[in-house]
Amino acid sequence: MRLSIWSVTLLYALTVLTLILLRPLLPIDETRYVAAAWEMHQGGPVFVPHLNGALYGHKPPLLFWLINLVWMVAGVSEFAARLVAPAFAVASVAATGVLAKRLWPDQPWRGGAAALILAVSPLFLLFGSSTMFDAMLGFATLAAMLAIWKAATDPHRRANWLWLGAAIALGVYAKGPVILIHVLPVALLMPLWAGRPQPKPGVWYRGVGLSILVALAFVALWLLPSIILGGEAYRTEVLWRQSAGRMVSSFAHQRPFWFFLALLPLMLWPFGWTLRGLSSLRPAILSASPQTRMLVVWFLGALIIFSAISGKQLHYIIPELPALALLISGGLPARQWRARDLWLALPVLLVLLVVLAAMTGNIADLQRMEFRLPVWAGVLGILAFAAGAAAFLKLRSSTIALAALPLALIVGLHFAASPLLFGHYDMRALGKAVAPYDKSGIAVTDGTYHAQLNFAGRLTQPVARLGDPASVERWRHEHPDGLLLDQSTDPLTGMRAIGTLPYRSGHYTLYRPKETAE
Repeated sequence: MRLSIWSVTLLYALTVLTLILLRPLLPIDETRYVAAAWEMHQGGPVFVPHLNGALYGHKPPLLFWLINLVWMVAGVSEFAARLVAPAFAVASVAATGVLAKRLWPDQPWRGGAAALILAVSPLFLLFGSSTMFDAMLGFATLAAMLAIWKAATDPHRRANWLWLGAAIALGVYAKGPVILIHVLPVALLMPLWAGRPQPKPGVWYRGVGLSILVALAFVALWLLPSIILGGEAYRTEVLWRQSAGRMVSSFAHQRPFWFFLALLPLMLWPFGWTLRGLSSLRPAILSASPQTRMLVVWFLGALIIFSAISGKQLHYIIPELPALALLISGGLPARQWRARDLWLALPVLLVLLVVLAAMTGNIADLQRMEFRLPVWAGVLGILAFAAGAAAFLKLRSSTIALAALPLALIVGLHFAASPLLFGHYDMRALGKAVAPYDKSGIAVTDGTYHAQLNFAGRLTQPVARLGDPASVERWRHEHPDGLLLDQSTDPLTGMRAIGTLPYRSGHYTLYRPKETAE
């Protein structure tokens, strides 16, 4: 059965929409990025993003611009904002299929196959449905790979290099210079992967240089105004700390060098767990053609560089998942599955056990949160898992049957976890509680505040961060009608608690100055 790229893309889009509806905007990352867009919407500088009233140079502005563009058309809403980043993930599924057809024009079936393998990847479903930057970066990486492959066949055509430069610029606008980690290994190591006759090195590297210049020209349209308007602090953040400084020494998320290698089985599941899928990754096959060699350089280049950098997050490697999907698409299963093949559903079984433990109150972290998974949510999750296992055994197409397992896992997990996520991670209740105090003053005592209340409460004033009892006392006298939020269990001097609301694994206690509260 030949899979259509566009039918797979539609499947992914509908699945992502389902996941968005089954979970709230999650703190601290998603709420932070929408808060930055909200601040821009209120009249903040377009070239220099702000967060909670301060310069925000951690990320470039493209996501914030696009969210505001959507808000201009559809009105301000959380749902509209949450569609922006996933739209790039949907486009990436289609682009993966298109790249497969360009790489193997004599094997048109690989387009739909590669798109499906990516579309049901658990990691790509989770992060592709999130309001983050990695799906945008992944799409830019795919656009760059399309340009590089075209340049390898016609290095004298300037349009190919201009397209590569535009793709690199898109990646910089999406997440910064990190796009170079995903693209430059393939561009610079052309002699290792290109077929015969190879492009002449002089022609090739002049083209790469032209692409970098084009990218710099595009990026300068934003970067130059931003570093002028943002001042020295913004220049330091954008030009050093969040680019070159990260290469020298990571500032957060430090993990061992083998972190990504340990997660490789998860990246490969389920198609890479089959014999045919594993056979497509044999060294003899990977080194046999320019197409597979290019994909190997793409995947391993980024993997090695990120492994050498101390700071690591699972989503850093999202732009390399299309490379894995393209490689594995050459080894699709060819027989109908039987009961003895259910070992391929091992991740589903493990998640099922976690759901059962949550339903019976046997997870310590949930006990500390005083949360027990409702029976109805657990049953919905289990039914989704069962449906996936049944489809795995009954569907005639072994490829679609195998794809049912990760789809069932992710959708079932969302069904089961939905009460926990909406009960403890949804910021809307807290936003509603703090909104009336926007003008009179809102403060938090935790130094890790990441503007998670700002969009939820549609706040127009920054939330103050108080780090010690003296600052709390000063704030209390300066804001007699204000509201203070504290995550500790100790009472605050001169303050009266007026309510408690859940926040992640703990609670926020809401305080008013005693004189006002009484």
